Amino acid sequence: MISKMLRFIAGILAVIGLGVVLLGGYAVGTNWSGWTTLISVMGLIETVSLHEPPGDKMLEGATAGIVASLDDPYSRYLEKSQWEELQLQLNAEFGGIGVYVVETDDGKLTIVSPIKGTPAERAGLKNGDIVTRINGVSTYGMNQDDAVHLMRGDPGTQLVMVVYRPDRAEEIEFQIIREIINVPSVEDKLVSQEPLLGYIKLNQFHARSAQEMAASVNRLEGQQVKGLILDLRDNGGGEFDAAVEIADLFLGESEVVSIRDGQQRETVHKAYAGATSIPLVVLVNKNSASASEILAGALQDNERAVLVGEKTFGKGLVQTVYPLADGGALKLTTQKYFTPDGTDINEIGINPDMVVQNEAGSEIDLQLERAIEYLQQKTR
Repeated sequence: MISKMLRFIAGILAVIGLGVVLLGGYAVGTNWSGWTTLISVMGLIETVSLHEPPGDKMLEGATAGIVASLDDPYSRYLEKSQWEELQLQLNAEFGGIGVYVVETDDGKLTIVSPIKGTPAERAGLKNGDIVTRINGVSTYGMNQDDAVHLMRGDPGTQLVMVVYRPDRAEEIEFQIIREIINVPSVEDKLVSQEPLLGYIKLNQFHARSAQEMAASVNRLEGQQVKGLILDLRDNGGGEFDAAVEIADLFLGESEVVSIRDGQQRETVHKAYAGATSIPLVVLVNKNSASASEILAGALQDNERAVLVGEKTFGKGLVQTVYPLADGGALKLTTQKYFTPDGTDINEIGINPDMVVQNEAGSEIDLQLERAIEYLQQKTR
């Protein structure tokens, strides 16, 4: 196996060498010492290593290492199972327990927003629980994608999860039976009768989010609401196109977002006429990221909505997924996005118009209360 790979790499080097001659020294072929080192390492493993060389794993490791060398936390080589998992998330139907998990700055895997009516909610998992073990596997050093993959499984199978609950300062074990989870990205309800105000919670951006959002807006408009609250808190993002399509529901003819690639080529995405004009407040917090920030930034810069809550996460990068021949995929950062005012929010975030902090451990939602108060004053 390794001998075949060595011959294959040698062939690549021969082609690269020819390319260098033809293209006048193109940079890809200049690092001969690096290529020589790679071949030497593989040759030594094949000839003198005590352990049998795992050819396929070596190739996967080399591929993952090349991507990791970018030092970009959002670019990853996805093995086949990981790519299948991502597709399940984007299609919003899978076998699991029904919980969202985010990776905090200190590397902890924290639960946010157990989905209503799912095994996770019924078992008693809560927002803020820190996942420490999944089926006996420690989550120390585990990334979000791998943790989510472990939580997925066939309906009817059992998941054993251990979480640390900060307000009780103890670990709790949960034994949860997986089910088919149909993930609605949108929930709506009325939050005030005088005046009549509607509330829409957008949990993530997936393939059906724009249609679900349109249905919620139409339903609330049919009830003659005087104002809307759009809740993007703890929404870590998802599909770029879904964010643009949802912005189009609220914006008239205007810019939504601009994106630039590595060659500084710019593409501007716009909304078109025909949007709802109901007064709008958007709730955000430190876990509102990526597509959430595209939507929030577009509504704020176009003065369509007032933002209430905390500064957002600050992920102003766009990833493109490229399926690969081995059944896996490359998730690669390919573009940076800018709000309509030209603001780069990456690693900075978006500041709300009204800063409101919810008190830790309190069941009172001060951010929502402030949004209701604002719309009550505006619609009198």
